[in-house]
Amino acid sequence: MACTGRLFVIFLASFSGCLAALDKRDVTTEFYPDCDEFCKAALNQSTTTGNFSNLVYVRAAGQGGNSGDVLHYVLSTVNVPSILMVHTEGDKNAKLNFNWERLLMGDNITDMADAITTNTTTAGNVRYSFAVVFTKLLEYDDQDDSANVNASHVLWNIRNFTEFQWMNATTGQNGHSVIFNTTSSQPSPAENKTSGSLSFEFELNHEQGRDDDLPRLLFNANNTQINFVLDKFVPSFNKSRFALEVVMVSQETSDSMYLEETKSIDDEYSPGVFRVVNWYTMGSHRHDGGYLQYKPVCYMKKERSRASGTETSHYALVDPMDFPDLGSILNISLARAFFGNQSVVRQSTNVSFGLSQDGFYVKNNYTAWTASVGYGAPPDETISLLVIIIIAAGLGIPVVLIIFGGIYVCVRKLRSRRGYRQMDNVADGGRFPPIN
Repeated sequence: MACTGRLFVIFLASFSGCLAALDKRDVTTEFYPDCDEFCKAALNQSTTTGNFSNLVYVRAAGQGGNSGDVLHYVLSTVNVPSILMVHTEGDKNAKLNFNWERLLMGDNITDMADAITTNTTTAGNVRYSFAVVFTKLLEYDDQDDSANVNASHVLWNIRNFTEFQWMNATTGQNGHSVIFNTTSSQPSPAENKTSGSLSFEFELNHEQGRDDDLPRLLFNANNTQINFVLDKFVPSFNKSRFALEVVMVSQETSDSMYLEETKSIDDEYSPGVFRVVNWYTMGSHRHDGGYLQYKPVCYMKKERSRASGTETSHYALVDPMDFPDLGSILNISLARAFFGNQSVVRQSTNVSFGLSQDGFYVKNNYTAWTASVGYGAPPDETISLLVIIIIAAGLGIPVVLIIFGGIYVCVRKLRSRRGYRQMDNVADGGRFPPIN
């Protein structure tokens, strides 16, 4: 009975957790919102040049009595690929406004500031805001096959995302995702060659679930998933490995950002992967801020499987303002467009792709990495009911066998002792006299 009680408690806790996360939102998507004369002129020019300043506004509003709880996402390739997330409460009509003159003409701090604003009349309606900015694609010649960005590498090819040309944004096959794709970096006079495909896909969620593709991350109505793909991207070296430089910018708090890696005993949904990485914008109040979550695995083939998986590595958080070029990129990003002159918290890190002896990028000329960006508590991997039943059966059956086996042995011994007593009684009181 004790084992049954424990199993019921575990199942009840898991089921209650699922109920608490069953939040749904009504999601609307708008390409080039508030498109004015500057926006239209830029689009006409982009049709000729093939380089688009994509901007997609996603509004995810709570349902029913929670209609005033709104998550605002801005997905963009204006200058660099970025995602801005703003959480507002108390105003069901809350929305973001876009100043395209500032967005497109902003080549310095003053021009870019306040290009994105809220229409809420009360500042307190903005519960929280943060941005994730992808600043650089790092490529290094891993001659010693260490798969470590921090190791001493003689040759590097560092591409700022400000140098990339972006195609017009498209929607995914399911209609619930936005794809930013580039076919080449900005060609220089000495080099004009196609460099394969690099893309960011943002999957928009309106309820809780789990991704169909490995590593099968959990998602909910408070986050969006990002798929980063390098496909036939021409490497500069025979032993090239790639990494992303990522910056997180959040509204000022007394809390600092925190990066942690947790372990799990269950790899049911991601075979061979027992870890999850969470980067919190608020280290001490992790469920009140934003986060970037991923499993430390990427895939070297389009058909994602355990065989095509390899590891990713993360590194210590650093202040991006310690690097002048990185600060310059942030000053023309969505983060600057929204936060303007506000005090903010900024941290950056690298996410590198590859594991020693995996054949380097050139083995398949393909790398895919999935992460999620959201507000509040990140989805927590829990043991599924099927695994609980298997574990219970695996532990319970041997225990039952031991118990019943012990009972059987005890019963046999008791019966044997009774038999000996009966024979003793016959010997003492029988009809045959003792032999002299």
